[in-house]
Amino acid sequence: MGRTLTLLGLAAALLLLPGCWSKYELTDRGFVMGVALDLGKTGKIDMLTQVYRPASVDMNKTTATGVSSINIKTSDDTVNEAIRDIPLHLGRKAQWSHLRVIIVGERLARTMPLGKLLDLFYRDHEPRSSVSLMISKGRAADLLEKKPLIEQTSAQQFLRTEEASYKNSAKTVDTSLLKFMLESKGATRDAAVAYVYESKEDKNMFSAAGLALFKNGVMKTVMPASKVEGLLMLRNKYKSGIVEFPCEGSTKEMETVEVLSLNVKARPGVKDGRTSVSVAVEGNVSIGELKCTKIVTLEDEAAYLGKVEQAVKKQLESAISFLQKNQMDVIGIGNKIYRKNPGMWKKMEKDWGRQFAAIPFQFEVKLRLMTSGTTIGKPAV
Repeated sequence: MGRTLTLLGLAAALLLLPGCWSKYELTDRGFVMGVALDLGKTGKIDMLTQVYRPASVDMNKTTATGVSSINIKTSDDTVNEAIRDIPLHLGRKAQWSHLRVIIVGERLARTMPLGKLLDLFYRDHEPRSSVSLMISKGRAADLLEKKPLIEQTSAQQFLRTEEASYKNSAKTVDTSLLKFMLESKGATRDAAVAYVYESKEDKNMFSAAGLALFKNGVMKTVMPASKVEGLLMLRNKYKSGIVEFPCEGSTKEMETVEVLSLNVKARPGVKDGRTSVSVAVEGNVSIGELKCTKIVTLEDEAAYLGKVEQAVKKQLESAISFLQKNQMDVIGIGNKIYRKNPGMWKKMEKDWGRQFAAIPFQFEVKLRLMTSGTTIGKPAV
């Protein structure tokens, strides 16, 4: 009897389980992988939507029927209306839950506040807040139409390229819709977004390096990739990278170390109305290339680390110099002052760009050499 009641209870519970809430079949929707937004010739918004093209299934084997994606071009006064025109060409309604990247052309990013342009993607329930956001040199559609090198779609290729450039090379930042919103709504309202462009060496390839810097939602300038490493250090977001420094007495021959870990603390202080920032850097490095240095004694190691620390300090100073010249506080100094003393920040807020440009920075760098690799501490040959 008890067993019968248990089975009846389980059967009743099954009736409460929800089904597919929308009841849409896969063939009813076009799954969007990437979007490119550009400023049209007549002032309208040009949209290129990359839709995943499903593979056919035959005899339990999956075979590609051709390219893995198709591109739909629409143009209208608003993003929402441009999206509604997609079914006119595709024959399916666009599904945004699998969106990977949004690429905005530089001309449009300099013309319209990015928050207003992307309002629909924040407001609609389908796109995720983790969608990657990028700014392109030139037209975004031209980049998204390029063939992927190794991924199935160019949208996925852009996503992986940006992630690898950030994590392994420290040449850009990993920006999402959520991260951009949080930075834009911060005390300083300055933000940084990944910058992508066509490769000079091969027009069929693209690169993710450098940053597009925003103030009040509008793009102001581009930060070169060579200065991004210092910026990531100042943000304490440096994952991994290489530090180059010249051999003693030479300007052409370079040695390198790999940064294994890095911890950076930037502490702002305000005294008598003047702001200063002290930056403490601690990290572990390993020898990458030795060409002119021999490390035999502890004194040799200390001298070698001194050169590396000086190179790191130069990277930090170079990044700060660029940011102060452009009055762009994307390292969060103003945000820290606001959190610590909101009343003081209220007095500084209106003129913060000029004040930030005049802040003196003091750097203290302390590194530890963890390994020389598989050979001893001198040039291998």
